[in-house]
Amino acid sequence: MIKLLITAFMSALLFGQCSSVAEQPLTDTAPITIRTGTSFGMCVGNSCRKDYVFNGTSVTLTQGGTRTQTQTPDKTCERTISAADWTTLRAAAADLDAFRKQPNVIGCPDCADGGAEYIELEQNDSRHRVTFPFGKTIPGFEPLVNALRQQREAFSDCP
Repeated sequence: MIKLLITAFMSALLFGQCSSVAEQPLTDTAPITIRTGTSFGMCVGNSCRKDYVFNGTSVTLTQGGTRTQTQTPDKTCERTISAADWTTLRAAAADLDAFRKQPNVIGCPDCADGGAEYIELEQNDSRHRVTFPFGKTIPGFEPLVNALRQQREAFSDCP
């Protein structure tokens, strides 16, 4: 009986640890990765899909055709942003708990080839992505959406 209780206690402790890691709040010291991008399903060429990854002041852009366009190879390039721009993005993404409560899809992204945008926040092995119609926003996260749009406009294409 004691072995059974010890096994049950250890299992509860182990599984309890797993869930608490995924739900850790955003802190100033924990690294965060911000991903954002756009896509247009009825597009032809190498700028139909753009994916940006922000890790601190480093930004990576991968652009390419749609998933069905095999003849269009992806292009990847990098640049840096200022520490002030990174601080602005990080501050706009500070409420990770509220972001996790957003639905994975808002509205009808890329319906009637209107395009889609997404924002994904990752920290401590926890990741949440919200996809929404191009040009629209995520309610309550307008500063983050606008700051990321400014960064995307400033770094719109790989050379």
